[in-house]
Amino acid sequence: MRSQRFDDDVRALVRTAQERARTLSHPGVGSEHLLYAVAYSPTPVGVVAREHGLTPGGVAAQTDRLLARPHSVFDGVDAEALATIGIDLQAVREAVEASFGLGPAPSSRSRRPRVRRLPGHLAVTGRARSCLDAAVHEADRSGAVQVAAHHFGAAVVAADTGLVPPILAALGVSAPTLRTAILDCACG
Repeated sequence: MRSQRFDDDVRALVRTAQERARTLSHPGVGSEHLLYAVAYSPTPVGVVAREHGLTPGGVAAQTDRLLARPHSVFDGVDAEALATIGIDLQAVREAVEASFGLGPAPSSRSRRPRVRRLPGHLAVTGRARSCLDAAVHEADRSGAVQVAAHHFGAAVVAADTGLVPPILAALGVSAPTLRTAILDCACG
């Protein structure tokens, strides 16, 4: 990522994403925070996004919905439905807790060493970093010297992993249509 190529609008978008992640007490900036920044932006990119149904409130609500996870593996399990096939959910819960304890199951995945960061800076997730890199590639494809807000917005809404696709789908926003409209707003 060549962040020195980001223009002032893109830097403001990234700051908005950081503020959003910080407000939600998230440990890092994810693609969903970048999407929120696009929707919130006062730039023409933000105007186009809102005209296509991508609003800050909509992104916030869908992010909250998608990140709301059960507190245990048994939350959200339909005990009555299991009982109809002869499974006693309470007995299963007690057996699991007796064997493994009350806490979450330990992760078998190895973790990367923590990177030291400057105070006040949040980590950027891999998916968010991919969006930022895609914005650089978008600028390169168009022959631009700097990465502008329309490159950033087009890259973020085109993300095909993480929370961006389900957020856009839940809001009824077509990623290809919005991407095209964002790129067109730079020409107008």
